[in-house]
Amino acid sequence: MLSAVFGGKELSKSINPDEAVAYGAAVQGAILSGIRNDATNSLLLVDVTPLSLGIETVGRVMSVLIKRNTAIPVKKTRVYTTESDYQTQVDVCIYEGERACVDHNNKLGEFTISGIERAKRGEPQVQVTFEIDANGILNVSALDKKTNAKAETTISNNHGRLSQADIDRMVEEAEKFKKEDAEALRKIEARNSLESFIYRALELAREKGDAQAENAIRETREWLEDHEDATLRELEEKKRVLERLVR
Repeated sequence: MLSAVFGGKELSKSINPDEAVAYGAAVQGAILSGIRNDATNSLLLVDVTPLSLGIETVGRVMSVLIKRNTAIPVKKTRVYTTESDYQTQVDVCIYEGERACVDHNNKLGEFTISGIERAKRGEPQVQVTFEIDANGILNVSALDKKTNAKAETTISNNHGRLSQADIDRMVEEAEKFKKEDAEALRKIEARNSLESFIYRALELAREKGDAQAENAIRETREWLEDHEDATLRELEEKKRVLERLVR
């Protein structure tokens, strides 16, 4: 009768239905324990990250280290730097989500790394590592490559995590606002680029003793501080003017 329901296909009798769940659990346990034999090698059981994972960077931009649907266990590392001169500590804020700005993503936790190399902005190298084990537990660490200062935190696979409904909603919203997010990201990147250029140009003007250029650069810096809502075109034009000035 059952064979007829499934189009005449012969039913499998290789596993007792009463033992199927126990058998599957045993095989999964063997795989997670690293046991390799004919029974486990013929199976592929893959868990993946439901959302992208990353940290907050300048401008509240989400810097992704592990992309959505990445198979676990997994380990990813990226190097970051400071945004202020002689900064000796950095707050590492961890998020999951698909939006360009962390304001629209889910915060999982944060920690602070102290003892960073005391140097000008952009010089220290802080290595951030995301590692997810087979049980879905996330470990995030930060290491200063020169001073060896280190800090880390561990986030369990249920701590602050979203429901499947929330995950589906966030993925849908990311697709819905894809164009708007791309435009917002371009604006943030243009602002960060102008700010970095102002910093470098000011140092160059001081080295040359060019008071006129230094005053113009300071005026641009003040304009940037007073115009949080500056358009992409305005930001790009301000940078072009400075580039011509410091040639």
